[in-house]
Amino acid sequence: MLSICIPIYNYDLSPLVNSLHEQGKTLDIPFEIILADDASDNFYRNLNQKLNNLEHVKYIQLEKNIGRAKIRNYLAKKANFPYLLIMDCDSITPDNKFLERYLPFCKNTNIIVCGGTTHYPSPGDNSFLLRWLYGKNREEKTAAQRNQNPNNSFMTNNFLISKKLFEKFRLNEAITGYGHEDTYFGYQLKKAGINIIHIDNPLIHTGLEPADVYVRKTEEAIHNLLKIYEITNYDQEFVNMVSLLKTFRKIKKWRLTYFLQIIFKTFNYKIKNNLLSSNPKLWILDLYKLGYICKAAK
Repeated sequence: MLSICIPIYNYDLSPLVNSLHEQGKTLDIPFEIILADDASDNFYRNLNQKLNNLEHVKYIQLEKNIGRAKIRNYLAKKANFPYLLIMDCDSITPDNKFLERYLPFCKNTNIIVCGGTTHYPSPGDNSFLLRWLYGKNREEKTAAQRNQNPNNSFMTNNFLISKKLFEKFRLNEAITGYGHEDTYFGYQLKKAGINIIHIDNPLIHTGLEPADVYVRKTEEAIHNLLKIYEITNYDQEFVNMVSLLKTFRKIKKWRLTYFLQIIFKTFNYKIKNNLLSSNPKLWILDLYKLGYICKAAK
């Protein structure tokens, strides 16, 4: 019935896999958990490969990093069951009913179901505060909120899809590095008229990055976004799905990109200081993104 597919990169998967394994056995359903390690450090390889000893679990070690999109496509190919539950490794289930809430949807091969994401009440360490604030305020939404714009709200961290449907679309492997492969996937599904249903079945995001790492990833994601923008042939429908791109397009239309580049260069140090501080502001992160996209697009 269900293939649970989890790509791994430098993360201890034991708590997540043990939880999913116990839930699958309790439900008494045909299931498998396929783990593909995307060339992690030896410490995490040694840690996670022990999960291969669990019944219904298959651990695969890749010697070369192939990236976020390609490894998810690879996992889908390896799956033996008609439904795929694809999730990020830096997560934990909120309770022992996580799998059960997905089962009623393992009937329709033409829909996608997204469970959402949530976070712990506090990051514990101020160096992770920026990423936690962004997750709590921008990513953590109820199903009702996400269903208002279902394709715009698609994320690859926690979703159910039939293998048949995933093989038809797949993630675009030309999109490498970090960011927006899920945005493009949601766009493709929207163009094809495929239904995305959002339910309240979140995974807890536990893999917060320090602020400096998250800022670097944000920059990488912006380069990916511009690449996808080109792939879509600058489609207005794609622009409408991404608020940053929508604002950038307006700025470009008003011929203010050079002005924003100057502002970004002048105040870059102060902006970054705030983002890396113990009191980061999301509106400053938004300003940083806007300045960076103007700089990257030139």
